[in-house]
Amino acid sequence: MSSLGPCLTFYDGVGCIGGNKVLLEDGGAALLLDFGTNFGAEGMYFDDFFQPRNTFGFADLLALDLLPPLQGLYRADLEYPGVWQRCSARPLFRKVEVQGVLLSHAHYDHCGYLPYLREDIPVFTSLASAFICKVLQDTGGGNRLQDLCYAVPRELKDGLIQTVRVTKSNPAPAVQRPFRVFGCTAVSPDAASFWEQCDASRELCCTPLKACGDKAEVAGLRVRFWPVDHSVPGAGAFAVKTSAGWVVYTGDLRLHGKHAHLTRQFISEAAKLRPVALICEGTHPEVERPVTEEEVAANCFEAVKRESGLVVADFGPRNVERLLSFLEIAGETGRRLALTAKDVYLLEALKAAGMPGVPNPYTDERVVLYVQPKAERKKWEKALLARFSECAPERVVDAAKVKADPGSYILCFSYYDFHALLDMEPRGGTCIYSSSEAFNEEMLIDHQRVRNWIDYFGFRLYGTLGRDREKSGFHASGHVHGPGIEELVETVRPKILIPVHTENREFFRRFEGRCRVVFPEKGKPLALG
Repeated sequence: MSSLGPCLTFYDGVGCIGGNKVLLEDGGAALLLDFGTNFGAEGMYFDDFFQPRNTFGFADLLALDLLPPLQGLYRADLEYPGVWQRCSARPLFRKVEVQGVLLSHAHYDHCGYLPYLREDIPVFTSLASAFICKVLQDTGGGNRLQDLCYAVPRELKDGLIQTVRVTKSNPAPAVQRPFRVFGCTAVSPDAASFWEQCDASRELCCTPLKACGDKAEVAGLRVRFWPVDHSVPGAGAFAVKTSAGWVVYTGDLRLHGKHAHLTRQFISEAAKLRPVALICEGTHPEVERPVTEEEVAANCFEAVKRESGLVVADFGPRNVERLLSFLEIAGETGRRLALTAKDVYLLEALKAAGMPGVPNPYTDERVVLYVQPKAERKKWEKALLARFSECAPERVVDAAKVKADPGSYILCFSYYDFHALLDMEPRGGTCIYSSSEAFNEEMLIDHQRVRNWIDYFGFRLYGTLGRDREKSGFHASGHVHGPGIEELVETVRPKILIPVHTENREFFRRFEGRCRVVFPEKGKPLALG
């Protein structure tokens, strides 16, 4: 595509929410802006129990047009024989040489397809996002390919792609992807130690983290990074200096969280670049006044304060800002916050990353580790339980302890933890649903199941189940609202505005006349020169 000069090709995130995959090319340089899972498109073919076949590598996803047909982009050990011969006649097929991925944040709709990429392609992101990728893989399970942070070797055997077994003669270590982290000028010993930590069944061939500060050069292109406010730690926006000018990519952001100042600082500094193009998210432009994180915290506090029995808090995974709000509420109401092993491991990671405001879960008296009964535990969980038991054995709790004194706890449980309530046998109590609304039929069914559990135990519900958005005041979106998008666009003043991660084209037409508004077409290059 070098003959076109600098250009952008949008392989997903077009006319939908999530799944961002944008290829930026300029001369011999090629960078990916995110490489996420499009859950809406995947949901047309798969569900939680019927997944793409890992034994065929990336062939199923390629066949269904869920991955772009770009030869040279994917791992060789996941390449099923004949896959490229079958794809070579497709209109979007071509060969590429990508020199890096700019990862805005560690939500699956932005990072979920990283496991299929060549393991030598460096990932440029924040330190917190890198650590969350490692947490997701370390603690992951199920049928999905989990190799976000390190590639577990595969081989073709008996006509299928299978994981290479560990033997004495062949340790077959996992190979860590090269991560280049923004937001720090040096990697601390604690961060390096966590990055090299491996509580798994095979050894890890570690690739040390490299710090970038807030600027880097990738394949001859200047790249800048800014932290922004979102519902997951470590989210960031990027700008890339092409031969036609700066291209700014917002990732996902908002202006109503506790760190809104970060987003405003990004907007101010991006405006100084006078960018040729702004790739802007537009998840919820119809919202005029969003619920803030401060309002959510205040409402949750009032709900907990009124309850003398058990409190269950159900909020999105990795929403650490919400978790920290509930930690404060626990302290203010004389309770303890009962976290699962995955939550404790996430806090451990973010503490090692030096994230401000994150407590040490092993020493914070407000935190207890809730241990579920399991026939077998994975090595990471055994190691975490050993660490916690050594530091604070009195703060390791199970169903019997919660049942004996339910008013002393806030349980951080998702729907998938609710079966533990059967062992606690609560009689009434409060359930705070502090997560997003249902945005498809499958989620509506899940919400009805949550309602059934709530009704069964006689819980009082705070929060909204179903499709109503943010009407209860117990959830704050991770995405910028309509007036915030207007502030962003009018301040940055790009020559070209490119909406992505949105289903609302009509909203963005208001900017026509102030800049050129382009709604990208999937797979069609957009020239910038």
